[in-house]
Amino acid sequence: MKRILALTLSMVMLISSSLCVFAAESTSATTTGGDQGSLSRQVRDLMDTVEKMSKDHEKETQELRNAIAELTRAVNAKGSHSSGGGGSKQTQAASTPSNSNYVNFGGTVTYQGGKIEINGGRSNVTFTIAAPSSSVISSAGTLAGKVGGTLVSCISTSSPGVGFKTAKVNFYVGGVQNGDNIAVYQNQNGTWVQLPVVEIRQDHVVVNMTRHGDIAFVRVPVLASITG
Repeated sequence: MKRILALTLSMVMLISSSLCVFAAESTSATTTGGDQGSLSRQVRDLMDTVEKMSKDHEKETQELRNAIAELTRAVNAKGSHSSGGGGSKQTQAASTPSNSNYVNFGGTVTYQGGKIEINGGRSNVTFTIAAPSSSVISSAGTLAGKVGGTLVSCISTSSPGVGFKTAKVNFYVGGVQNGDNIAVYQNQNGTWVQLPVVEIRQDHVVVNMTRHGDIAFVRVPVLASITG
């Protein structure tokens, strides 16, 4: 911005100097000889020249203003894009737990999507959701192939310091649609055991559990049952 202002000032000073020199030369020429008509023509020529230089200066000034305006728009656009990025994060935060207690499995976000019923009663217990090991994920993918389905998400659950005999858990599983067939399996001592699914609705799968462990959500053509 400082360089642009300096350039503008230099242009103004150059044009002003040129005008003064031209006016001095024209005045000298008219006073050393020449009739009234010649003087009038020189005056008109001088005025035309001054007007032309003034218009050229206005054009250059306007071009400079346009350049400054374009630069300003570019700077503002960059700032807006940066704040937009922040907006995206805020939107994501609104649809996922604020403590980042979730797993993003290939674009499918999964987390505890509602209050958990512990041993038949409503509670304030929160499950910790984490990503399982790569070997567990590979095993879950194999399981999905066995039942002719597609692995939607794979997570691991825990609740340090809180035990239970039964838990009815509402999992948020992004992308699940009403009418989907979602089979849920838990890895129990190396074996995938199907868990009872209480409800399947938009973005939610409600499951009954008796323990923590690695859990696989599999979209299947029809609800299937397999242990292996």
